[in-house]
Amino acid sequence: MPKKGSKKKKAAKRSSPVKKAKLTLQTSTPVPQDAASQAASDRFVKDLLVRGEAAEPTPEGKLPLRATHAITRKNPDGTAQVERVRFKAF
Repeated sequence: MPKKGSKKKKAAKRSSPVKKAKLTLQTSTPVPQDAASQAASDRFVKDLLVRGEAAEPTPEGKLPLRATHAITRKNPDGTAQVERVRFKAF
């Protein structure tokens, strides 16, 4: 039984249907477009190699404890592609 002072409000009708925004997800890391981004990316990988935070997996697929990135490919020019495997806990 409704209360004496309450009235039901009618929902307002929309004149046009609501358009939903499309969501696009990136499935891979975008490639740097300009020279500055490419230089920064190369420097980051070189620093990982110098610090020993990037290493090749053993034949069993394990990495050394100090490594946070696995080397996925070595290029002929001495650069490497790395993949993040774990975070470093101090």
